[in-house]
Amino acid sequence: MVALYWQKIAHYCTGLVILTFTCSTFASEHINCDIRKLELTQMQKARLRFIRMQYKRNQNTNLQHTANSKRKNEQLNQILMQPKFDEAEAKRYVLNHYMSRMQQDVNELKVQYEFLQVLNHQQRKNWINNCLR
Repeated sequence: MVALYWQKIAHYCTGLVILTFTCSTFASEHINCDIRKLELTQMQKARLRFIRMQYKRNQNTNLQHTANSKRKNEQLNQILMQPKFDEAEAKRYVLNHYMSRMQQDVNELKVQYEFLQVLNHQQRKNWINNCLR
């Protein structure tokens, strides 16, 4: 039961790290980035579980930001329906709209960084050489 739980977490963390990198990183080859090949210690597994829980908590916060999309759509409609284009209002809208996405991207990079910090030197080297080409 515990092994199955860990296996799910390992797959989730692996998927998280892999999916957050752009497709261009993995260009023309199929790369197998199975986290099990890193032969993590129990302590490393526990640390990755903690990182996953933190990420999940942050994702819930980010979902609240997404709930504001209706308000953003109303703001966009107001900008577009005005008789004269208000560039200052448009800039405010764009800044507000993209700041939340930027924060999500920063959070994902933070998780990637934290994942790599859990690994020892050899594991990190293997992961970078095999998965981050």
